[in-house]
Amino acid sequence: MQEDKHSNSLQNYKDFIDGLVEIRPGVLSRWVLTTGWPKTEENIKVNEFIGSLSEEQKQLLAQIIQQSRDSGIHDVLVYLNDEINLNGMKLIKNDIEIAKEPFDSEMYFDWVCRREGDPWPDSEK
Repeated sequence: MQEDKHSNSLQNYKDFIDGLVEIRPGVLSRWVLTTGWPKTEENIKVNEFIGSLSEEQKQLLAQIIQQSRDSGIHDVLVYLNDEINLNGMKLIKNDIEIAKEPFDSEMYFDWVCRREGDPWPDSEK
């Protein structure tokens, strides 16, 4: 039973990190590259600006926007990691505490590795 709880704790951790990787691509970057912002009165200037950009400039703007989103996710994980390690915060899913640094690395490090396509350290090689 204890092993099941540990296994679930680890799986919950992996699911949490992978869930953040999954939601990483932002809608704003996609809007820059495709349809623009929703066609509303308050978005007219934004859409005019985007429309004035070359494809190369749109690619660069989309990249900057994505980097900002990545930075936000990273910063939240740094904060959560500090709260867990320094202030006793616990993340619990289905009454099971999410594993704390199961690979001897911080949440934000694991997120960056998974974002870049690295396997989990305990995966079969």
